[in-house]
Amino acid sequence: MSRDLYVFPASPGQEWMWLIHHMFREASPYRISGVVRLRGPLDIGLLSRSLDLLVERHEALRTVFRLEPSGDVSQVIRPAERVELETVDLTGGAAGTDERAHDQLRALCMRPFDLAQGPLVRAAVIRIGPDDHLLGLVLHHIVSDGWSMGVVTSELAETYALLVAGDPPDLPEPALQYADFALWHREWLASDAAADHVAYWARKLDGAEPLRLPIDPAAPGGQASPLGSLRLGPATAAALAETARAEGATVFMVLLSAFAAILARWSGQQDFVITVPVAGRPQPELAGTVGFFVNTLPIRIDTSGDPTLRELLHRVRVGCLEAYDHQDVPYETMVRKAAWRRDGPGARLGPVMFALRTPLGPPLRAPAGLTMELQEITPTAGEMDVFAELVDVPGQGLHGHLAGNGARVGQETMDLLADSLTRVLTVAAAGGGTRLPDLPVPLAVPHPVGGS
Repeated sequence: MSRDLYVFPASPGQEWMWLIHHMFREASPYRISGVVRLRGPLDIGLLSRSLDLLVERHEALRTVFRLEPSGDVSQVIRPAERVELETVDLTGGAAGTDERAHDQLRALCMRPFDLAQGPLVRAAVIRIGPDDHLLGLVLHHIVSDGWSMGVVTSELAETYALLVAGDPPDLPEPALQYADFALWHREWLASDAAADHVAYWARKLDGAEPLRLPIDPAAPGGQASPLGSLRLGPATAAALAETARAEGATVFMVLLSAFAAILARWSGQQDFVITVPVAGRPQPELAGTVGFFVNTLPIRIDTSGDPTLRELLHRVRVGCLEAYDHQDVPYETMVRKAAWRRDGPGARLGPVMFALRTPLGPPLRAPAGLTMELQEITPTAGEMDVFAELVDVPGQGLHGHLAGNGARVGQETMDLLADSLTRVLTVAAAGGGTRLPDLPVPLAVPHPVGGS
């Protein structure tokens, strides 16, 4: 007997994710993970029940994917089933409990998903001490994104608190399910309005060239994802916010401009693309929906004429605002319709991504003394050459990581990139009047290689 409840066309983004998943197979990097620290008395049975209720609420968490005879990909929504909550007790073992716990979480994250069979959500509770646990959650990216993980963790905490208190967990139903969005997006992409947006991207990316970063010849066979770390104090962060306000920009635009200035120096290019993620939720009703909404925007950078950092900010500001106005076009469509200059059949237009992530919320308190605190997840480069992710925490400053693809960049290069970004952001905090060639940016290893 079929377990299928509903069958809908996959969204354009899901179709692309399905294809990439099958290209990478077991090595697919497209997983969304979250770790919650649970301090206090924990009722694992009620936690398991909370997860089951989440799967009932959000159709995306009980969706699998089917390749149709026509060659199209369908999303198949199935009845809710119990989530297998794995449990691991590390309290009786040797020293190094935290490291062993993170080994368990890494193993949970790296285990392959079967998009046709599911489930596409998995969870594990690791006991690391008396009344001290880690909850690991892993969702395949085809049914989730970073925003969705925030929805899942907040609703999980709320549902668990209600169950512990003996109250019925009667959360309001999501205003829309992901399949509603998928149908709307397909209809919109076939409209004349969408054609105008696609035409914008074709013009914007016409003649663009892949970013060619200096590649560390010692990188192959090295660390899988070398990390560079960055931390700026609250005074510098406040000065960056003042620079943004004075120039009619956002802090993100200031950060992106500083990053672009370094890449221009390292690559020797005056015209290149940096990709940035956007939430991709055009209707407010989608704020509480779990699914794969996130989109990627290619921001074309122009550093010709040796501008000052402030002048570059003005160019980046215009580029970002235009991109936001046309963000509903899937990234794959933007790039496919544009005549950009590929270095080869596998070339990537924007092999570097820059993101400013929302700070994690404060610990949530449940009855009976339990606190739930979402933990920071160290980013990885995935299929990118470099992925930079920063967080601006009010009153605490800026911090973050720059993750590299270990096949192309080494640890020394990532440390140099993080140090350079720190230096350039200090210049930006002082107003950004320095011209790009005069910025304190030491050159990276001089081995430019075409983008991937």
